[in-house]
Amino acid sequence: MAKIVGFSEAGYIALHCMMLMAENGQRLLSVKEMASSLKVSEAHLAKVVLWLAKAELIKTTRGPKGGAVLARAPQDISFLEIIEAIDGPVRSPGCVFGHSECVYKECIFGDFISHMTDEAAKWLAEKKLA
Repeated sequence: MAKIVGFSEAGYIALHCMMLMAENGQRLLSVKEMASSLKVSEAHLAKVVLWLAKAELIKTTRGPKGGAVLARAPQDISFLEIIEAIDGPVRSPGCVFGHSECVYKECIFGDFISHMTDEAAKWLAEKKLA
């Protein structure tokens, strides 16, 4: 099935992982525990956790009693920050083929794609974990 708007699988995992941490407050959650709860690959989740830690959205502790916890309060973390930590900046893609200019006089999509991207970025920025 075609998608109009979408993120990478890692982006979706990151959003769900962060929501899980928000629901658990300051309790450290292990990658194994989160992967089991979210029904995702431990290896894939481990990479996502590394990216979230690098973006300083979460704090991690190593070891048998280690895990991850949000670095800030849930109301201070937007969905946009999470997606951008994984997939990079959310911005209008320009030409969908990656050309510097359209092969037609005007893009056949008009401003539809840039408008949808801008609207998605706005919604993601307003949506918080809380």
